[in-house]
Amino acid sequence: MTDEEISKQITGQKKYSTIGAAEIALAIGDARNSVKTYNITDENIDRAVRLYACHLLFLRVIKHKERFQTIKAENATATKFDQAMSDDAWGEFQDLLSEQGYGEYGIQIL
Repeated sequence: MTDEEISKQITGQKKYSTIGAAEIALAIGDARNSVKTYNITDENIDRAVRLYACHLLFLRVIKHKERFQTIKAENATATKFDQAMSDDAWGEFQDLLSEQGYGEYGIQIL
């Protein structure tokens, strides 16, 4: 899968749809470099790049813009931290790594 195809998958998600193309391309490039350090099967590389890029976009863009929620009630306005905003891509990336055998400890007798 090309970086452009991964970019389309990312921008197709509402959470990332307002992020600029240059920022997404940078995140994909950085993610591709980071994912190379893992021994991930070929059929999961694109998924890993997409998830890691989404994680980077969350860290770089989303958490700074959307983590506060403003509530208005009659004559008052209050801003509170939105705890529902979370980095789902990071959790899914960790699951993928677990599927690939990372983070598992055990003894193997040969």
